[in-house]
Amino acid sequence: MTRAAAALLVVATIAGIGMLECSRSGGQPQSFPARFAVLPKDAKVFAGDTLQFRTSLVGDAAPAAIAWSVVGPGSVNASGAYESPALPATAEVVADAGHGITDASSVATVRPPSAGVDHLLSTCYDDGTVSVFDARARDLAGAFSIGAHAAGIIVDRTAQRALVAADDRLFAVDLRSMRWQASAPVPGARLSEVAELAYGYVAATDNLASPETGGVRIFRINSAGVPQLVSSARAGDTPEGIAATVDHKTFFVTAINSNTVTRFAIDRSGVARRTGVATTATRPFGVAVDERHQLLFVADNDTPRLSGARANPGLERFSLTSMHRIGDVISMGSKAALPLGVVVDHELSRLFVTNEGLANVNVFSIPSMRRIATLDTDLTPWLPYLDEAAHRLYVPNARANTVAAFDTRALHEAGPRMQTCAYPTAVTVWPKRKS
Repeated sequence: MTRAAAALLVVATIAGIGMLECSRSGGQPQSFPARFAVLPKDAKVFAGDTLQFRTSLVGDAAPAAIAWSVVGPGSVNASGAYESPALPATAEVVADAGHGITDASSVATVRPPSAGVDHLLSTCYDDGTVSVFDARARDLAGAFSIGAHAAGIIVDRTAQRALVAADDRLFAVDLRSMRWQASAPVPGARLSEVAELAYGYVAATDNLASPETGGVRIFRINSAGVPQLVSSARAGDTPEGIAATVDHKTFFVTAINSNTVTRFAIDRSGVARRTGVATTATRPFGVAVDERHQLLFVADNDTPRLSGARANPGLERFSLTSMHRIGDVISMGSKAALPLGVVVDHELSRLFVTNEGLANVNVFSIPSMRRIATLDTDLTPWLPYLDEAAHRLYVPNARANTVAAFDTRALHEAGPRMQTCAYPTAVTVWPKRKS
């Protein structure tokens, strides 16, 4: 399932905007007044970073060029990217669509968040923004944009940095300053999900790869904090999901259009060697490792509409050692479920599967695979993240621009949903530093 093909920066010209109409009693169309908004509202950006603004225009208006301006400190370019000052301040970002249609949003420049509390980081694909929340209070601590479609994200706790896959680069974010550095572009690549590997390496899947090209890109962060490509490994057609064992020496990659999951071992030189492969059902996406029960779980993100008679959407189990499938594909309750992300709670022996087609999460007991709960989400739940220490499951809802949190013990929602940037697809937690 591909992400929404939206450009990162707001296009300067709004084209093809028609009138919203309804029928009067006499059958004549009636136009509505234009509604125009600058988003995000009441924004926060970290000092010295950039934050991408966008517009929403609906109603009776002709196509118009957007003119951006700022009142107060900082600057904004022609595409709505606001560059914040180096010190805390407030400003208004203004968009003028012509015809007297204008709107503004307040933006506060803030300092990097304290390392004394847990923070939730959410990446957004459409506007290339990373939102940072106080995980307990659910308040937005700040945000920044990286100028590329932000996809997978992980946190290197030892180095106090986040690694973000975005388009053809891997970004390293210093969480103490919220400033980032990017790798050199990887020609022809579109990096998607990321995983921490042993020996200081980071792997990113390349979902533009073919069976003949490098579907897994292996990086290392140099002494200056810049990600550098070390090696690549073939992983099939359209590699997507990735998950590693606890020691990070073994990892698994799904390939959507090859219908495979491949096992790799990483060595000290950064070379990934293939050690096993299994044929899956159609369109494998999410993958998770359960070493306690020696199981590998794969979510097959498919429907008969996509693959016809050969479609077999659901959840699969494989042996970690033999890579043999165990039992049949487990249904998510509907052929339209579109199971996508999967994560294991090792302490409670529970498995969580996001179903983007049904806007819910199915919860299973391991190893019986008995469904014990269904948790409702917003539209298009994507890759879930489990914070086992806090007993929280976080689910980004891509088409709702929200993140939901669930108590993994009580299996109910834990507080109101957090409003994020545009099209969130991945989340992670930056835990507070121990004193």
